Amino acid sequence: MLDHPPLPARPALYLRCYPADPAGLEYQRAALERLARSRGLPVPAAFVDDGVRSGDRRPALERLVERAGQGWVNVVLVPGPFVFSLDDRGARAAVRRLEALGCAVLDLPGRGVLPHRPPVAARTA
Repeated sequence: MLDHPPLPARPALYLRCYPADPAGLEYQRAALERLARSRGLPVPAAFVDDGVRSGDRRPALERLVERAGQGWVNVVLVPGPFVFSLDDRGARAAVRRLEALGCAVLDLPGRGVLPHRPPVAARTA
């Protein structure tokens, strides 16, 4: 039996925000690039659908899926599955589709967990 070396990582990141939020997307992009570095991955190619509703046509996501199907992408970084759809079933279906194309889908750890901050009155007392 021959051992094959692992395929090199070809990462991409996908971001979508509605309504458009360039500052928020830049923050998320930086966080995903840090996640890539922490995992030893090269800088990911960016696919961004800013200002696009999850139910509308998402050209960047379509290009990402196409590239994954062609083998150009094998790791997809996202802030969380919600980026694909606000509907949990739709989000899971998008993740499964990418995985079926040979991609690992990585999301930010602790997404949605805000640091604990005491109420204003407790901080000033």
